[in-house]
Amino acid sequence: MEPRGLDLPERVRRSIASAVASRGVQSRVISTRGRDSMRPPQGHIIVAAEKEPIDAVRGPARIVRRLEFYKTFYGPVVRLAFSVYPESGARDLSVGTLLDVSQVSGDAALSGLGRQKSIFIHFYYTEDDDLTYAFSKEVPNAPEQRDEAKKVLKMAREAYTETPEERRSFRTAVGLAERQFELPVPVPQEKA
Repeated sequence: MEPRGLDLPERVRRSIASAVASRGVQSRVISTRGRDSMRPPQGHIIVAAEKEPIDAVRGPARIVRRLEFYKTFYGPVVRLAFSVYPESGARDLSVGTLLDVSQVSGDAALSGLGRQKSIFIHFYYTEDDDLTYAFSKEVPNAPEQRDEAKKVLKMAREAYTETPEERRSFRTAVGLAERQFELPVPVPQEKA
């Protein structure tokens, strides 16, 4: 049986495909869990782009990620940014996605990053205003990365609680924080 990625609802696939058409490469973090499972949800990363950039990162690649926390006057913003560097020397694919801790989905996704020992990244390309599954990569989520995610989740929850309700606006907070967003995520220097 050929793998086909996550079973994304049609409206979600079409929404992401539309975002790719208007704004370029897109990424989302989605939490999944079996219907009757007592296990916590698993976070998966969806990456969508045109076919050429997706095909360019197929095969062996180094994936570098960075979890970013921004505290603003209007509430917290958490961003997961990552870059895929193919061993073939093809152009990297870089993207970021936002996690809103005021939403159950964003809180669960960030919580999963603090718990999971590995993360699946599912790559899709756009075709006929929809997404077509290309391939998946499993990346390790080292103990220091899990600890960092737990710290960021704690800071984001505290910043959200400290922001007066009448002032909370994720959209406005993102508008302030996005001035500091940078891509690609640089490959860390190897220790001698």
